[in-house]
Amino acid sequence: EPVPACSAGKMAAVVREMFGLASPQNRAESGKLGRNEGTSGEETQLVEAEEIPRCLFVGPKGSGKTSLLFQYGLSLVGQGRRVTFISHETLHTMPLQVSGVPQPDQLSLKQLHIMYLNSQDALLKYLCSVHTQNALPTAILVDNLDYYVRTAQTAEAAPVIAMLCAHLVDAAYFVSNKLSEGKSADERVLCPVVATVTPPGDRTALQWYRRFLTAVWEVKGVAGQPHIYQLSDVSSGGRDSLVVTYETGRKLQVLDVQEMQVELGEGLEGD
Repeated sequence: EPVPACSAGKMAAVVREMFGLASPQNRAESGKLGRNEGTSGEETQLVEAEEIPRCLFVGPKGSGKTSLLFQYGLSLVGQGRRVTFISHETLHTMPLQVSGVPQPDQLSLKQLHIMYLNSQDALLKYLCSVHTQNALPTAILVDNLDYYVRTAQTAEAAPVIAMLCAHLVDAAYFVSNKLSEGKSADERVLCPVVATVTPPGDRTALQWYRRFLTAVWEVKGVAGQPHIYQLSDVSSGGRDSLVVTYETGRKLQVLDVQEMQVELGEGLEGD
C-alpha cells in the first residue's frame, strides 16, 4: 500500500538531504527534518511508530547507496543530530562525496558515530541496548541490512527480516518518545531509520522489508549508460514524486531532478 502523503514528504526530505538539495526553507517547511508538525503549546503526545521516518533504499552494488547514506548522516550531524551509522565492514576510504556538498571537516566526522557490527547477534545486541545509552542517537542508519539477513543460520529470510526490522523500529520508537518527553507537539524529536539493501531475488523478501520500512526508494541503472542511475520512490503511489538521476565516478554527480506533486485523488484511478 502507498505510504501516507505526509510520510512521503518526509521521505523526499531524506533524499534531498542525501544529495545536498535541501534548502533552509525546505527544512523549515518539513519541520526541520524529523520533527513532527503540530501546534506549539500542546501537551506532550506519544510519538506513534507510524510517524517515524522509516526508509529502505534498494539498489545494485556499486550504485552509490553507501555514499548517499553516509552523506545523509553528515547532513544530520550538521543539524546538530547524533547519528549512528552501522556497517558490517570497515570503511577503509571515505565514501564518494556528493558533488557540490562541502567536504566534511574532522569534527563532523567524529560526531558521526560509525559502528562496525559484523554479525546479526552484534546488531541485535546494539539495538536491544539502545535504551541503556547515555547519549541516545537521533538517527539510525544501517548500510547493507541484507548482509545480516544473508548470514543468518536459517533457510527462510522472512522471519529474520521481520525480527531485524522490528528491532530497528522499536529502537527508534523508544528514542523518539524518550527525547520527546516534556516537549510540545511541534518540538517532538523523531528518530529516522534508514537502511540500504541490494535487490532481493525473492519479491516476498522485499514485501517483508516494506512492512516495517514503509517508504521504499529504488535505484535503477539507466540502459546503455554505465555509472548513471535513477533513484525514485516506489511506495508513494505517485504522490509527491521525486526522481533523481545521478552519475557515480570520482564524485557522485546529480544530473537531473524531477519533482511532481499530485493532490490526493487527482490523476489516480478509483477503486
